[in-house]
Amino acid sequence: MSPNAALALVDDVPAAGLTVASDLLGALTVGAESVYTFPAGMYGFPECRRFALVPAGREGLFWLQSLEHATLIFLLADPFHFFPDYAVELSAGDRAELRVAEAADVAVLCVVTLPRTRGEAPTANVQGPVALNVTAQVGRQLALGAPGLDVRRPLPL
Repeated sequence: MSPNAALALVDDVPAAGLTVASDLLGALTVGAESVYTFPAGMYGFPECRRFALVPAGREGLFWLQSLEHATLIFLLADPFHFFPDYAVELSAGDRAELRVAEAADVAVLCVVTLPRTRGEAPTANVQGPVALNVTAQVGRQLALGAPGLDVRRPLPL
């Protein structure tokens, strides 16, 4: 599922785009199609509710930049690109909170943890992926309980 699908406009983003401060990426100008609202925030950051999704310059990777805090940014990976056997079943509650009308509206991305030591592989949290409704531009971090899912699956980059 690709988060680069056609997206609905966000009312408060100017047509010329929104300039977003990012300590890591510098000043970014993003279009309305890149802005997502997370009503519950991300785990550990409930006060951060608006994010911009930005391609990371490598296939299957994206940045999720907080609009509230320039220091808060997540690297996300398309798990279906890196782990072809990966599958996500959204609960009825998740579908309702994401306002999902059709399965094609949802993109799922995993939060990447970068290694602290050179030579170690980055890992993907396949147990707590981020689900994005690319039509309604609503996001939610999930907590999946299926067996075999872990929070640090080595990411083959």
